[in-house]
Amino acid sequence: MLYSASYPYAQKASLCHGDLYWFVKRQAVWCGIGVIGLLAAAKIDYAVWRKPAWVFWVLAVILLVLVLVPGLGMRINGARRWLKPGFQPSELGKVAVVFMLAWCLDRGRAAIQNVRFWQCLRFRQSVSDLGWGFVWPMGVMGLVVMPIMLETDVGTSVLIGVVALGVMLLGGVRWWLVLPSYSAAGWLLFEYLRRDPARWSRITNIGADVQQVHAKVAFALGGVQGVGLGLSRIKEHYLPLAFSDFIAPIIGEELGLVTMALMLLAFMVLIAAGVYVSTRAREHFGYLLGMGLVTLIGLQALINFAVVTSCMPNKGMPLPFISYGGTDLCVLLVCVGVLLSIARHADTPEPALAPARRVTNPFKVGTLRG
Repeated sequence: MLYSASYPYAQKASLCHGDLYWFVKRQAVWCGIGVIGLLAAAKIDYAVWRKPAWVFWVLAVILLVLVLVPGLGMRINGARRWLKPGFQPSELGKVAVVFMLAWCLDRGRAAIQNVRFWQCLRFRQSVSDLGWGFVWPMGVMGLVVMPIMLETDVGTSVLIGVVALGVMLLGGVRWWLVLPSYSAAGWLLFEYLRRDPARWSRITNIGADVQQVHAKVAFALGGVQGVGLGLSRIKEHYLPLAFSDFIAPIIGEELGLVTMALMLLAFMVLIAAGVYVSTRAREHFGYLLGMGLVTLIGLQALINFAVVTSCMPNKGMPLPFISYGGTDLCVLLVCVGVLLSIARHADTPEPALAPARRVTNPFKVGTLRG
């Protein structure tokens, strides 16, 4: 489908030099790297990523800052989101937030459970409890979202914020702590969008965007059975960059409603399997990590389908595993490998901790597991 949706553009684009397989070749390279990462992540016990989670998070923040440096970041269609020669750090940032939040909420699990509303009102809450239960999780998420917002990538910022909120609530963070912060962030985002005529018009004219209009036409032309593989007319002249965020309408036009339904079913099975695996994780860290990754994949797919069907404003969000985008494909394949690792080690005992930590103080913050 990637070849079918991309060859009309590859035939005309100067950077492709007339090579119809230009996008497919690049995607195949990233896919190979991602499959190797998937196999490695599935083979390695996911618990080994608990301690170096902060390393990945720091690396992601550094790369996101480097994108904003002139000469290092690439500006495409008015947005600076890529490092030369085409790596997108925000994709790494999404996963880094999930890993770091899982580590943070797991390590501070006992402290988070001590957070009480009446203690905060009386200013009796300890700094440690509020730190693990609010400051650290919000800081982990915020330091990744801020540079992404400066790239003017609002959709990815919102995606990370929603995924982080889900992980925090599952990890025990009290809703009355995060609700004021998210309410303030939502108000600031609303004001930012309202002052940007281009983005505000997308919100006030849902479904009237050129890409969304042509996407609906593509679905209508495809009908139940589709017009045939490679025979799409919308991709030729009407739907720009159809191989990227709007590849689903091309699938619907060429292969029909039945194939679209099967693709939706495949995503639902993947999400259901991920949730099942996560709930059977041997300890708290694996549960939070698995649920965060499943939420990330599922929410990204949901946003893409909502955009192409005009259920929400147009926002560039690739369809997981299918749209063109090497960094996104590679990162998501590694995420699947981590989920497979959680499944493989669900019935195995947790790696033993140091005897001194377990015997002398079993209720110390960071030693509670399961």
